[in-house]
Amino acid sequence: MKKLTNLVFAAALVALPFVAGEASAHAKLVKATPADGSTTASPQMIMLTFNEKVEGKLSGFEVVKADGTKVEVMVSVAGGGTMLHAMPSKPLAPGVYKVNWHAVTDDGHRTQGTLSFTVK
Repeated sequence: MKKLTNLVFAAALVALPFVAGEASAHAKLVKATPADGSTTASPQMIMLTFNEKVEGKLSGFEVVKADGTKVEVMVSVAGGGTMLHAMPSKPLAPGVYKVNWHAVTDDGHRTQGTLSFTVK
């Protein structure tokens, strides 16, 4: 029984780098402009930067006012594929806005998140 336990433990140690490498294949948000929780003037551009390239056709974000109304934006990919950005169609009125984003990497892994900012 002890040999079996040792064998299972050894196999787990050998597999660990492969599992850890696979887990790191998710796009992580590394920077947002405006920053999460910030208060700013109406932004001319909303930018999300990820730690790796994202698939443009499968990734994006929406901007939503506090009352749930969506802000019209057209999201595109920039920065060599690591950035999603959009210009609001008109200046944002004062208030709280939420950005709901999702990113898909070339291996099909999807991540998502939310951030918010306030326009003064």
